[in-house]
Amino acid sequence: MNAPGKVTVVIPVWDDYVSYLSDAVESVRRNSPDAPIVIVDNASRTEVPELEGCTIVSTERRLSAGAARNVGLQHVDTELVLFLDADDMLLDGTLGFMRSRIDADPAMSISATAILDGETGERHRSPRRFVARLAQRPRLFAVADSVWSLLPLQGCAVMRTSQVRESGGYADANLGEDWVLAVALAFQGRVDLSDRLGRLYRPTPGSLLRSAGRTPREFAESAGRVRERLRSDPGVPRWARALLPLIALFQLGAIYVARPAYLGVRSLIRR
Repeated sequence: MNAPGKVTVVIPVWDDYVSYLSDAVESVRRNSPDAPIVIVDNASRTEVPELEGCTIVSTERRLSAGAARNVGLQHVDTELVLFLDADDMLLDGTLGFMRSRIDADPAMSISATAILDGETGERHRSPRRFVARLAQRPRLFAVADSVWSLLPLQGCAVMRTSQVRESGGYADANLGEDWVLAVALAFQGRVDLSDRLGRLYRPTPGSLLRSAGRTPREFAESAGRVRERLRSDPGVPRWARALLPLIALFQLGAIYVARPAYLGVRSLIRR
């Protein structure tokens, strides 16, 4: 039985990310000294240190970021879970804030916050500010999120462990893996997004939040994984499955038309 009221933090780590791990763990401890922490040693070539109060789970081979988080999920015994990247940190008070909001609403599947960009010292552009308003209309948000990823999850979202498991967890991928899970959970319950800054994003050369260098093919592959989850997840309502052809059409439009147009206009403005 999952322990109520507590949040387990899962942190996958490998290679160069090990150098950031102690900062990530310390940020969790400042939020909640007794929060369970599961560290997933994703076949790291750099030794992962033993950190007090942390459970270390090792994989035999290098897994995708999504699969590594799912390994950690198997060792979660609490009602709530948060996944944190090793090179990021929780801002003080974040864990308690999100936990209190999701505890207060049984219909809520995700309690999320905004992200502080460590490079600029300002709020990160993702999630966009309009997402909080859109999330107030749960069905519309779920469909819109199926078309384009609107809500990052790592380090800035507390979720119900049972729902994450029932939905199939993260996609087995390094790109768009959290998009798949966010869409599945959006069809299970309400999404709450606060403009409070909750996660410090520290840009590193391999940061998965960076999207500028991704190809249309990579976006299309991620979109395909979203559609596959919509088809296979029993928690997704029939009416949503009936919309799959339309969702696929809008996904392709967003990838091959809307995004290039947006990037082009942004480039002109910057000049």
